[in-house]
Amino acid sequence: MEIEERLMKIGLKEYESKVIVSIIKNSESSAKDISIDSGVPYSRIYDTLNELLKKEWIKKKEGRPSLFILGDVNERINEYINENKKMAETIKLTLENLSDKNRYELLPTINVERNWNNFYKKLEELSNGSKELTCVFGFFNLNSFEKINSILNNKYFPKNLFVKSEILNKELIKELKSIPPLFNIRVLPFTPKVLLFLFNGKDILIVLPPLSENMNSEEEEIKFLEIRNFEIGKILDKMIQIALVESLPLEDIQELSS
Repeated sequence: MEIEERLMKIGLKEYESKVIVSIIKNSESSAKDISIDSGVPYSRIYDTLNELLKKEWIKKKEGRPSLFILGDVNERINEYINENKKMAETIKLTLENLSDKNRYELLPTINVERNWNNFYKKLEELSNGSKELTCVFGFFNLNSFEKINSILNNKYFPKNLFVKSEILNKELIKELKSIPPLFNIRVLPFTPKVLLFLFNGKDILIVLPPLSENMNSEEEEIKFLEIRNFEIGKILDKMIQIALVESLPLEDIQELSS
């Protein structure tokens, strides 16, 4: 790379760079000689020299003719380095603040809502932007199961579905077998009596069962929690890995007699 190009990278203009190189080579020169040596047009030489004088890259020796010599180049270069170092530190701090802000936004946020319809809307919303999903069924409500299946049926991303073994019955097994193969269905002996949905390792929906014994009624009010948190998601991910080992595929479970 030519020295003029390097000087331009630290803030000088093209003509200024040519003038500096000329003065360095000749120690001191008149404006006319600098113009001839550098190739800067004589009509532009005084404007260029005055700019360099203002920036303290060169000095002027009064006389007839006036001569121009090099200023404190090392000081000017150090100024450039320090200015860019400050700029880099500012950028770094800004990025760190943005990162801290993002981390703050990902602190646990928990919303509590009620009724199945609100839950279905939230499930649809989260599944539309999801790349992976794990579901856990700790209780069985036929109406809600069919609705959940219809929402997730056309979402083409990997899905794990865990079902608590004690809620398996002929009706549920029939429903499970109708689910598309994108679902990896596993049967677990242990899981709490909730519906749990983990999207992308951070967005969590937890449905608490209705108080009524009539699990298949959608008229019963339910509560569900919406939790957004990477740390909780990481814990659940680890539990899912354990569950994959401890669970059995649906095919290995003998159908219950009616």
